[in-house]
Amino acid sequence: MKNNLKKSQLSISSAKGVFSELYQDIYFDKENGINESKHVYLNSNNLEKKFKDANEYLIAELGFGTGLNFLLSWDLWNNCKNKNSSLTYISFENAPLSIVELKKIHIHFKNLSSLSKMLLKKMPQAIQNTHRVYLELGNVNLILIYDNFSSLKNFNFFADTWFLDAFSPKKNTDAWNKELFEEVYNHTKIGGSLSTYTVAGYIRRGISESGFKVSKIKGIGNKKEILFAFKEYEQIPLTNELSKDKNNVGPVAVIGAGISGASLIYALQKRNIECYLIDKSSTIASGASGNKVALQIPKLTLDDSPYGLLSLEAFCFSRKLAFDLGATPISEGVILLPSRDREIKKFNLLLKNNWPKTFIDNKIANFNFLEKIQYLYMKTSGLVENIKFINNLIKNVKFIKNFNVNKVINCDNGLKKIIDNKGNELLAKSVIWANGYEMSDLHEKIPIIPISGQVTYIPETFETSKIKLNFSYGHFLSQSVNGYHQLGASFNKFISNDFNNQDQIDNIESIPDFLKNIFKANDQTNFQSRTSVRASTKDRVPFYGSLGKVNGNNSDQTYVLGGMGAWGFVYAPYFAELLIKSINKEPIIINKKLERLLTLDRLL
Repeated sequence: MKNNLKKSQLSISSAKGVFSELYQDIYFDKENGINESKHVYLNSNNLEKKFKDANEYLIAELGFGTGLNFLLSWDLWNNCKNKNSSLTYISFENAPLSIVELKKIHIHFKNLSSLSKMLLKKMPQAIQNTHRVYLELGNVNLILIYDNFSSLKNFNFFADTWFLDAFSPKKNTDAWNKELFEEVYNHTKIGGSLSTYTVAGYIRRGISESGFKVSKIKGIGNKKEILFAFKEYEQIPLTNELSKDKNNVGPVAVIGAGISGASLIYALQKRNIECYLIDKSSTIASGASGNKVALQIPKLTLDDSPYGLLSLEAFCFSRKLAFDLGATPISEGVILLPSRDREIKKFNLLLKNNWPKTFIDNKIANFNFLEKIQYLYMKTSGLVENIKFINNLIKNVKFIKNFNVNKVINCDNGLKKIIDNKGNELLAKSVIWANGYEMSDLHEKIPIIPISGQVTYIPETFETSKIKLNFSYGHFLSQSVNGYHQLGASFNKFISNDFNNQDQIDNIESIPDFLKNIFKANDQTNFQSRTSVRASTKDRVPFYGSLGKVNGNNSDQTYVLGGMGAWGFVYAPYFAELLIKSINKEPIIINKKLERLLTLDRLL
């Protein structure tokens, strides 16, 4: 995996305004930029009327730039939207501006300042990836695809409106070619439209030849004319029948109060879908999710392996969510140590792949004990406090504890009757099983591999409490949280929650020699431990899907989410979001390379 993004090379001056040295062009007119953007993109596409008429709307854009088009669209959407409607805004950008640069520009967007502040808090790192930003105000999903425009071919979606690149075609030739025009056409709904500043003849012809009906319309300011195009109705317009039954989902019963179940609840609640949480235990996170902390770190690969891309995308999504919900302790990041000789070579190659130093580096100051050690430093990786995270994910939801589900019965009225082992009953429209390794009891085809794992808790000392670093080396050793360092975990392919002395010994022996004395690992007087059973899969990647399909009933609204293994706090929030999108018939904007890895189908 390489980070092939270009440097933005922004300059701001009284002479040039907001200028890209990379493309030798302005981002927008310094005197009339906001009004120009409104006219060229919002007004030309008649978005005010379209927003008022829409239950859901999808805008796609080539070139996120300063984010001005997005802010203006978001502002208009908030003023025009229908209740419970949603906006999806997809933007491709191969030279993203940094948050510092965006702040310098947004200070001039005075009427958009409140939206700008909300956006800037959620903007991702400038790494090549698909980044998902949810903005509660207006129910807006911003999907930033930091990649070349040609990567459009890797995604399946249909836009209602396209905003084409604002740079001159002569300055940014990658945005103006036949192949890209055809992809834009293929990613546009019938009746959908596009607009841009340029009216160059060869651009009009290229867009027309791709299938659009093209015209020049009145411009604004120095632009006397601009380009507008739409995809003609070649057949009877598609109705919105699918969206009519989108609300036919809840109430949803989520079974399992670990990280998977909690992530599902969060994804449902942000869509205002009625839901509740069930667990056979008297507390949340009684199983594998109940350790004190978990490590959030991506598993980077040297090539563009779907496994590496998936891990990176899931990490970016879940790490940001943990930050937003206040579940990450103050930390200086993660030191990734090679667990075998070949990883030293991998580390050296990764460092040459143009990742930002805040993402991976081989240097960190002020830690003398690392001076002669080879490592990767991952500043933005780190810990999540498990119980705090789960509690914040399920805030304000009904939690039904001590309810051990025995069976689920379909009723004639379209509801499901959920019955526990004591005969107590609950009703739901949809059911999602997220109960870890016990999910294998649902059907012989559910591909769960139970893995028993034991963690060790080492009491902090005055010295170690000051070390805000985490160490990953096959096992991992955490910084101090609430008085203890977490160490582990063991991996045993059987089901057991019992303490295992050999696992305790193996955990301690796994600590690299240079850390053992620092963390007083030889004095086991006050060590504690916790054992739980994780649910893994044969390819160590989770899954979601329809249990009804496994049972031969595609219309049954029963689903599964599982197979998180030791990576639940990286994968679960991300996979839960995709499953709820699928259930709620929302567009799932994801790289085609990842599709095969997501669902249960690959394992059946």
